Amino acid sequence: METPPFHLMQIAAEIPNALIDLKNVLADHPHDPIHVHATHDGDLLKTWTAIAPESRAGLLLSAAWHAREQDLLPDYEGGQTALFYATDLHTYAREHGDDVESFHGRRFPALPLPGRAGALATSLAFDREDLTISLETVLILLASAASPAGPRAA
Repeated sequence: METPPFHLMQIAAEIPNALIDLKNVLADHPHDPIHVHATHDGDLLKTWTAIAPESRAGLLLSAAWHAREQDLLPDYEGGQTALFYATDLHTYAREHGDDVESFHGRRFPALPLPGRAGALATSLAFDREDLTISLETVLILLASAASPAGPRAA
C-alpha cells in the first residue's frame, strides 16, 4: 500500500478536528443564528482560517453529503450567498443518491474533488477573501444534517 504524502495526512487529520469544533459551536449555542457564529465567533473563524483549504473543501463536501436527506434550514436569516452555495451543494449531493464514492471520489480528501460539488467546494475553500461565507455555508449544512426534523420527503 502506498503511503500518502504528508500534506494529505495533515488534511485527513484536520477534517475531524475542525468538524468537532464546528459541531460543538452549533450544539453549545443552538439558538444563535448561524451567521452570528460565522461572523462573530472569533475562535471559530480562526480555526476555519487556520486549516488547509483542502480541509475546508473536504468539510464542505462531507457536510453536503450528510445534509442531503434533510431539508435545508427553512428559517435561515443570514447571508443569501452562503444559503445559495449551501443549496447548490445540497442539491448536488442529493443527485448522487446513496453513491458516496461518486460524490466524494476515490481519493477523498485529496484534490481534485469530483463533479460540480467538488468544484464548488474547492472554489469556496480556496477563496481567502470570503472565508466567512464558506464557514457560514458549512454551518448551514451541518445544522441541517443535525436537524431533528427527520429526513426530507422524497
